[in-house]
Amino acid sequence: MKTTTTKNLASAVMFVIISPFLALAMIVSVKTSGVVKNDVLLLLLTLTGAVLSGINGFGRRTAKARPLSPAQEKSAGRSAHNHTWSTRPSTNA
Repeated sequence: MKTTTTKNLASAVMFVIISPFLALAMIVSVKTSGVVKNDVLLLLLTLTGAVLSGINGFGRRTAKARPLSPAQEKSAGRSAHNHTWSTRPSTNA
């Protein structure tokens, strides 16, 4: 499990502080724009925003690296328990 970092905590605190102001701004803008009586339009705007947010999130999915199984390491020429890294080129031909 990941530990809570200062960056995560700061993001959560800012979200809690700013959320009421954003909600108030949305309520005021809906009332002043004249769409408060048009429930279908509000529903469509909400669903469109949710769909676009979901589409935007697709790019954030990344593949996770999995460790090689001992059989795969053996076929790759690596020892399962002895990993050494060298900056010198290999002298094996």
